[in-house]
Amino acid sequence: ESRRNKDEKKWKRALAKRDDEKKKQSQGVGNPSEHGRRRGAPRRSLLKQEGRKPDTVSVECTIHLAKILKKRTFHKRAPVAVKKIKKIVSKLMKTKDNRIDASLNTYLWHRGVKGVPGRVRVLIQRKVAENAEGASKRKRFYTVISNVPVASFKGLTTKYSAE
Repeated sequence: ESRRNKDEKKWKRALAKRDDEKKKQSQGVGNPSEHGRRRGAPRRSLLKQEGRKPDTVSVECTIHLAKILKKRTFHKRAPVAVKKIKKIVSKLMKTKDNRIDASLNTYLWHRGVKGVPGRVRVLIQRKVAENAEGASKRKRFYTVISNVPVASFKGLTTKYSAE
């Protein structure tokens, strides 16, 4: 029995369990052609489109550095931690210019190059950069990453806020 037939059977079983409203949502979505195997509405297509997100956004979250730095050479730990934090933030905020605040840098390095803390609580703020004379009219964003001192990391959640 071909893979496509198995998929069709699974899909029919899934449709039989759904109520009429859910069936309507996933009708005509997907790719039932001979090459495609995906059927049904992907989660993203069911979400409401809200338009453009605000320019200045801030996120407070915990970054688990121990997981990132595991089995890393001791003399590279702190520099790698800085680079990885910037990389995580660039994905999160979609900015290329990510600046680490002095408070965060001090916290990462305060136990030396190899004694980087296991976790760090950070406040990530995306801001709009001022355009220089003759620069393009496109908005340029940069991100400031600063340390949030906490007594314990237990029970903390990620907090989003548009400024």
